[in-house]
Amino acid sequence: MRKKRSAPQKPKLTYRVNEQIRVPEVRVVFKDGSQEILKTGEARKMAEQEGLDLIEVQPTAQPPVCKMDNYGKLQYKLDKNEKDRKKKSKPTELKELRFHPNTDTHDFDFKSAHLEEFLRKGNRVRATIVFLGRSIIYKDKGFELVERLKERLSNVSNPEGEAKFEGKRLFIYFEPDKKKIEIFERQLAKMKPEEKP
Repeated sequence: MRKKRSAPQKPKLTYRVNEQIRVPEVRVVFKDGSQEILKTGEARKMAEQEGLDLIEVQPTAQPPVCKMDNYGKLQYKLDKNEKDRKKKSKPTELKELRFHPNTDTHDFDFKSAHLEEFLRKGNRVRATIVFLGRSIIYKDKGFELVERLKERLSNVSNPEGEAKFEGKRLFIYFEPDKKKIEIFERQLAKMKPEEKP
């Protein structure tokens, strides 16, 4: 049985450290922020005396910029920052709700409230109007429904392009708008419980 290949990973950011730095001289940035151009061997000895590593942080500069720091701690900080960044970057999910051209008011309100909730959570939304059988002759009702949806969801989103037909389906995408959502959330917070939609 074959092993599944994992997706290629982004190469980890690595720095040249101590003996890996092979240039004749480097610009050393000290902990207090001062800088000095030193011979590489001399800078390495200074770092060893302080119990630190000489780390090349900007190899393309002339001369390359190095700093004295604990390499293990630096790598740990970078890994931790990367993990935090991955946690915060939540991928947007596409949610879809289906309507029919003759969807009555209650169903429309119920479904559009769900769409609004999805958008407030930061998800992208696709509203699809499905034309069954001969109901395709009522395309104008479908477009009216799209206009009602645009109006209803305008306080939390922006429509992504115009409504498009794909076979017997009319669909439109809505993208969440963070600024509009923040304003809407503030308005909801100010409302009394019985006034909330």
